Amino acid sequence: MRQFLSPAIVAIMLGGLAIAADVPALVKQLKSSNPEDRREAATALGKMSSDAKPAVGALVTALGDQDKFVRRFAAQALGEIGPDAKGGVKGLSVVLAKPNESKEVQQAAAIALGHIGTDGLPALIGALKDKKLDPSVRSKAAEGLGLLGSGAGSAVPELTKALGDTEVRMAAIGALSQMGPTAKESQKALSAIAEDKKNRRDKALLGAVKDALKKVKG
Repeated sequence: MRQFLSPAIVAIMLGGLAIAADVPALVKQLKSSNPEDRREAATALGKMSSDAKPAVGALVTALGDQDKFVRRFAAQALGEIGPDAKGGVKGLSVVLAKPNESKEVQQAAAIALGHIGTDGLPALIGALKDKKLDPSVRSKAAEGLGLLGSGAGSAVPELTKALGDTEVRMAAIGALSQMGPTAKESQKALSAIAEDKKNRRDKALLGAVKDALKKVKG
């Protein structure tokens, strides 16, 4: 049974914000024997954004927690810390490629890598290509690449190939759209989708393709 709530957790529960001074207490709480305490600590650290930079190491360790929710919230927290969480790229990359990992944890890892920066580019491209992964994870990998914008230019060929995969197509279109003119080489493939008679009734798809074409043309 939980014996206490840290001041940071109490602040968040009351609608307030944790402050940088709370980081050591939350890092300590990440080591609690109670999984609910660990989940709450990871969540609170994420809400602190870049102020939680000193907790990156502890959050990376939490990626290996026995509780899948702790792993998921730790991945999300690293993403919310953003570029200051570069030290977490390796751990997140391992999670993303790990066989039998929860798809929710891998989804969180993919988005986190997109928020952290281009250091996660190889892992995201690898996940997009890995047909052994759940389609939802591959879609999140595409979304993560989209978050990198023009910085993910080397991923354009794989995203273009992904346009032929109906399970990840929409996410790939969205990512190419976010890359703008950097993704010009995808223009032909995008146009082919728009011109395919089989897609005439799919307004969401056609709308996304139209928007992407406009942006990649520059």
